[in-house]
Amino acid sequence: MSDLAVVLISRNQEWNIARLIESVLSETLSIPATEIVLVDSASTDRTIDIAGHYPINILRLRPDQRLTPAAGRYVGYKNTTGELVLFLDGDMELFPGWLEKALRFCRNNLDVAVVTGQIVDLPKTAGADDKPPMANMDVDTFSEVRQGGGAALYKRLVLDEIGPFNPYLHSEEEPELCVRIRHAGYRVIRFQYPIAYHYSDPQGALSTLVGRWRRNLYLGAGQVIRYHLGSKTFWLYFKERGYGCAPILGLTVGLVSFLASVRSRQWIWFSLWLLALAGIIVRDVFRKRSLYRTAFSLLMRTFVIDGTVRGFLLKPLDPDNYPGRLDEIKPASHPD
Repeated sequence: MSDLAVVLISRNQEWNIARLIESVLSETLSIPATEIVLVDSASTDRTIDIAGHYPINILRLRPDQRLTPAAGRYVGYKNTTGELVLFLDGDMELFPGWLEKALRFCRNNLDVAVVTGQIVDLPKTAGADDKPPMANMDVDTFSEVRQGGGAALYKRLVLDEIGPFNPYLHSEEEPELCVRIRHAGYRVIRFQYPIAYHYSDPQGALSTLVGRWRRNLYLGAGQVIRYHLGSKTFWLYFKERGYGCAPILGLTVGLVSFLASVRSRQWIWFSLWLLALAGIIVRDVFRKRSLYRTAFSLLMRTFVIDGTVRGFLLKPLDPDNYPGRLDEIKPASHPD
């Protein structure tokens, strides 16, 4: 068994994969017995070709199965042996100095199962000169949080005990796992010190919102609610992540009032519902002081409602039966 396993997940990220791998190789040079594996979800660009120039293991998931970020994490966990497992997404870059601090903290605190850090968001086009100054970083402060996020260090013993990521979830895999971790009595810790740079599309752009919906990234909440229905962890997850159910309830009230008005031919109740909806929208416009931001919020809530309902209707599948069909790509002996 190695001391540390680093699991990188990717899909069509040729634009960043070299930067990610090089940051990991740099930060693990002084860490003995480290294994690094890239789990790629059937990329159709040059992600695999570029990654193949580095001394890492590469596993390519075949496209004839459900491919999700959670599946990449699950397969990476199953195909490594490190006592501590660091998960990073393909659009990230490991922040210098974080890993050494996190490893020491994990080993010195038996009740800590997950350690993460702040994420520094940057546009995809950002280069080295575009990184914000970090001269006054808080290097020691940490807090207990609810979830680890896409970049975090996990203890394998805990994952062996409570189960790893659910590979069938289209999203919400980290909050779902951390609910189980905290329910088992372990802690999730976040350092103020950054863990990674995150290169992504603009968070406030409608195109980003639509892109996430097209990739089914709003299905996770409904899936998790269905998975945990009737379990001891249901209400813990629902209280923290069930916010998509409130607008669903509001729409249900609207539908019932509409049907009642049609049946009775008296439109008072449906009119009151429309008036309440208009009041909520107007209040949101004044609060945000922007029609665009209000429209963005309404569209996002629509996608959350859609995803929560469709995710709940998906049949839960046993994570242990995930096929995990893959091809092992032999790495190069040294980087270019």
